[in-house]
Amino acid sequence: MIKKLLFLLLPFLCVSVYAQPILEFTPISFSGASLSQPLDITGCGDDSGRLFITQKGGYIRIVKDNEVMADYFLDIHTRVMNSGERGLLGMAFHPKFPDSPYVFVNYVISGTITNRISRFSLNENDANDLDENTEFILLEQTGVQTNHKAGDLAFGPDGYLYIGFGDGGGGGDPAKSGQNLETFLAKIIRIDVDHRDGQLNYAIPPDNPFVGTAGLDEIWYYGMRNPWRISFDRLTGDFWIGDVGQNLWEEVDMIPAGTSGGLNFGWNCQEGNHAYDPQNCAQGTDFVWPVFEYPHNCNPCPNGKGASLTGGFVYRGSDFPLLQGLYVCADYVSNYLWMLKQTKSDPVEVDVFTQVGSGMVSEIVSFGEDDRGELYACNLNGTIYRVGATRLLPIQWDAILGKIVAHGNKIEWTVNQTFGIDQFDVQRSNNVLFSDYSSIAQVLPIEGKSHFEYTDPFKQADYIYYRVAGKRTDGTTEYSSVVRIQADPVSRPSLVFDTSNNLWQVRLPALWQNGSVIMYDVQGKEIFKHINSGDVKVNLTKPIIPGIYVVKVSVEDRVWSEELMW
Repeated sequence: MIKKLLFLLLPFLCVSVYAQPILEFTPISFSGASLSQPLDITGCGDDSGRLFITQKGGYIRIVKDNEVMADYFLDIHTRVMNSGERGLLGMAFHPKFPDSPYVFVNYVISGTITNRISRFSLNENDANDLDENTEFILLEQTGVQTNHKAGDLAFGPDGYLYIGFGDGGGGGDPAKSGQNLETFLAKIIRIDVDHRDGQLNYAIPPDNPFVGTAGLDEIWYYGMRNPWRISFDRLTGDFWIGDVGQNLWEEVDMIPAGTSGGLNFGWNCQEGNHAYDPQNCAQGTDFVWPVFEYPHNCNPCPNGKGASLTGGFVYRGSDFPLLQGLYVCADYVSNYLWMLKQTKSDPVEVDVFTQVGSGMVSEIVSFGEDDRGELYACNLNGTIYRVGATRLLPIQWDAILGKIVAHGNKIEWTVNQTFGIDQFDVQRSNNVLFSDYSSIAQVLPIEGKSHFEYTDPFKQADYIYYRVAGKRTDGTTEYSSVVRIQADPVSRPSLVFDTSNNLWQVRLPALWQNGSVIMYDVQGKEIFKHINSGDVKVNLTKPIIPGIYVVKVSVEDRVWSEELMW
């Protein structure tokens, strides 16, 4: 299954800011013990409201009722190598916790470049404590150098444990791990932690793609570089991967729920959508293309997009409806923020919302969810942020267009993005200030569509004005610019010189036949006046002095005027 990156090419539109939620990162002040190098955040699935925060140095702390508890949930700092990209890198609670009282961790063993995946059991006498003596080692994988350890863990909807491994370190995948199916490096592996196969401390799911063929049975996906944060959409089961690039492109991958394993994400033949070292893969190799990429460019930051992607989550909480269904991620270096909204399933396509986070966030290293699906982020300085959105950026409109067509007035408008718009309200007025107007139509936005139109079956006698009001999800209304449409010539008065009697004649369409016809000289003196009473034409009286005159026809709030020469 090959996916593609969607480039938004919208006709009539030349703007780069989207109608989008405005991300808000609110630092949380906790009482109690201080946090040091937080690296992962999660709930435990028991609806206790507790947050569990992994600390890079080898500790897990609990936040309960906004207080960091004094005692550690887990303390394995003597077993952990805390240096650079090494440390206690990830944790995951068993999906049936606490009935299955297990917590799984991924850490680099002290003094080594080896990742270890272990299981710890809950203390039978204390729900806030893991027993350090219960460590059960599932597997280990030695790297190449000290970096690219990835380290995230996530249970899928199928109950299996998914583990992200980087390519082992160095630049450009020196060990060629990405396309090597005989190593866990540069892979997403998938194991069954509830059973054991032979000498293994876990079982191999029977539908893993390399069971019974060449390649390690644990491998689910390959061709990763450094998948720094993986997550499953808790509503749909879709799998999201934030993969850190080499030096040109950062990428986000999304695999729809139910997709089989064995996918090749391209590293190091490809970096994002671009060739990196193509001779490492046979011509015609099928790759999974990212749903989003951005240039690895920070010269300087924050003007460049960034240099290290931090993958995130699809928001499924209830506190911030504007964020519902959006995948949130960030760049660790530039503090750029992104939200991705899926718009199409096969192939997967997304709308991309960009926000500069400088001044609000700093070096976001990880995201996490609580049991309610609310979203958090952290940096290694110890700050925990609550992630939300309560406002939308202004709607970006194209210049609204209006013209007379056979059956009325056709109004057309284009918006960059319909996200956050509940409906369009087409409004008509006889004055440009819209001090008095009528709502003549409601048009529903269609996801993925940017251009809309409505034909108003209305024939005006003079100028008429239209605008479109965008009614938004947050209860606000924003307006397009105003378009003016001049009356169709056949529906306006006209001046005709009647050669049979050498007089100017005003001819009046039906809408203009009950008002007044007045002629003025250049000083504004009224020299002719006629009150209409259904007249189709009015002959003007020839003035005594030849020259330029102005004739004006007025009917209620409609006015028409034109110069003439006697």
